[in-house]
Amino acid sequence: MADEQRVFLNPPPSTPAEVYAAFDRGDLPAALAAMVGTALYGDGDWREAQELHLRLLEHEDHEASALAATCLGHLARVYRRLDERRVVAALRRALALPHISGTAEDALEDIGMFLHPRRTRWRRRARTAIRPWSWI
Repeated sequence: MADEQRVFLNPPPSTPAEVYAAFDRGDLPAALAAMVGTALYGDGDWREAQELHLRLLEHEDHEASALAATCLGHLARVYRRLDERRVVAALRRALALPHISGTAEDALEDIGMFLHPRRTRWRRRARTAIRPWSWI
């Protein structure tokens, strides 16, 4: 079996309407690229993008639902705001799903880091002080 080389490309900015259109066409790769395009750029309405990704957390396709969690973390980084209570609650529920738990955990860390940078920094320092083996 030959090794497959993959190249990462940032997708262009997109809208939630483009994401839904790609899903309606059955074009999963285009839908996934459009999902990332809605989250990476600060061009659109953060609430509309947040609602899109919250809905897609429950999508039947595992790749789409896992990517929705990642995109929620991107939204926190790009916009520095979210309806935190709703998003955190949805991501915590997603932690119970094996196909999405890792990306949900990463998204929760991103939300903490970008919405509450001081709190995150102090927690990290406290954890390091409590666990001396992490000094090495």
